[in-house]
Amino acid sequence: MTYFEKITQSPEALGAFLASLPIVEGPWDTEFNRRCCAGCSLVECDGGDGCPHEDKRNNPAWWLGMEVIDNENQ
Repeated sequence: MTYFEKITQSPEALGAFLASLPIVEGPWDTEFNRRCCAGCSLVECDGGDGCPHEDKRNNPAWWLGMEVIDNENQ
């Protein structure tokens, strides 16, 4: 088995691999902010205790399950 095969066995495996990368922000963070934070009335939830969408925060597996919207051809 190659590393590629291992990390692409499932969306969860790929999500776990992406979450392990030492990056500041990924495309899943941008989408989280757009979908979950834009209309949220909470002032401060970065501690993790107050976010009603904590299961999606910093979660590439959530983002991998989303439908692709091709904005370039519209």
